[in-house]
Amino acid sequence: MALLPAAVAGILLTALAGSGRIMQLRATARKHRRADHRAVKAGAKDSSKARR
Repeated sequence: MALLPAAVAGILLTALAGSGRIMQLRATARKHRRADHRAVKAGAKDSSKARR
């Protein structure tokens, strides 16, 4: 029975690390989406000037 608390603690630590990694990946994806959006917006602005 002594292994049960250790197993629960291990599962909790793994879940905590996994959720931290997911949050990190989501933040990075959000940053890249913003950068892509700015690049598309800047490209559209440049192409509209070229048409004039």
